[in-house]
Amino acid sequence: MYARTRLLFLLFFLYLTFFFCLLFPSGLSKGQQISGTRAMGPLSKKRMIIRDGVFYAELFEFLKRELADDGFAGVEHRVTSTRTEIVIRATKTREVLGEKGRRIRELTACLQQRFHYKEGKLQLFAERVEVRGLSAMAQAESLRFKLLSNLQVRRAAMGIIRHVMESGAKGCEVTVGGKIKGQRAKSMTFRDGYMIKSGTAHKNFVDVATRHCHLRAGTLGVKVKIMLPKSMQDEEEILPDVITVLEPKEITA
Repeated sequence: MYARTRLLFLLFFLYLTFFFCLLFPSGLSKGQQISGTRAMGPLSKKRMIIRDGVFYAELFEFLKRELADDGFAGVEHRVTSTRTEIVIRATKTREVLGEKGRRIRELTACLQQRFHYKEGKLQLFAERVEVRGLSAMAQAESLRFKLLSNLQVRRAAMGIIRHVMESGAKGCEVTVGGKIKGQRAKSMTFRDGYMIKSGTAHKNFVDVATRHCHLRAGTLGVKVKIMLPKSMQDEEEILPDVITVLEPKEITA
């Protein structure tokens, strides 16, 4: 009975192997073997959006943690016909590149191994942030380090706001929430200048960044909002509530 069961199982396994060879004559690729999915046709637009969103989220989180001490201020992902380009925006590009480009090569190797890129198909670049005071991510990281060094919340927040306003911003808002003093959590907000709260102009003119500070008393949440002098989408875009008064014309009879 046992030998008969083994024979049936062997025949069933051979049948599955033959059926698999008919479906996939060239075998599965490396990426399909890791993900455990079968070969599929072209992805739909919805699946492509989800795939790109998950890729960007994981890439952003990895670089944010890896380059937190180097003024990480964002990442841009571009796909060309020959390769994939990732542009890292930071305030300290020399530290991002490393000695003789060693660190940027290490980051490239890590991303190639994680996302299964072939050799030469992925390239990383470092772009320096010209005005650090107009980058919400850079200021949020700066505020986070100040709070971790046991600086008072009000003093640290006002220092960030002063630096942002001196850099040419129209407005700035800093919010710190958590166990600031005592065991009861509360939120403190510091503002200066002009700040838009809603609408399309809020998406185009306001740069927002959030960070977390893990202290002994608990976790503090930090949010920095900067009202930029120019739109992030189009530099020639103007605010919808801006009114320009023209000079009167002289009419001669």
